[in-house]
Amino acid sequence: MGFITGFASGFALTSSILYISVQVHRANRLEQRRVIREQVDQINWLASSSGAYDRRFLPPDSRPREERTRESEDQTSIKEVLKHRWNQEVEFLARKAHETRWGDIRDGATNVWKAALNVVKKD
Repeated sequence: MGFITGFASGFALTSSILYISVQVHRANRLEQRRVIREQVDQINWLASSSGAYDRRFLPPDSRPREERTRESEDQTSIKEVLKHRWNQEVEFLARKAHETRWGDIRDGATNVWKAALNVVKKD
């Protein structure tokens, strides 16, 4: 292995390991931030003076974020719709590949190849 090839492969390996490490660290930080925000919202909701005696009198905006996100999770997002469509397409292609008779396709390709050779040989 030459110097350039070794250097390039070492650089690619090192940079990809660093990139993956940074992305994992970033994902962990974002998850921790989300959890801490939920906990702070719950503590603030418990400690709020409005509706301290009866929580039914609290304004709807002061509910914990966890309760607000449950309502939004019920609605399907565009990401879920696209994921469902993708899965349907993959399922269709897998079923089509499974049900295809590959012998017939091979025979058809052989016939086309022979016809193409006959056309070329006649000229």
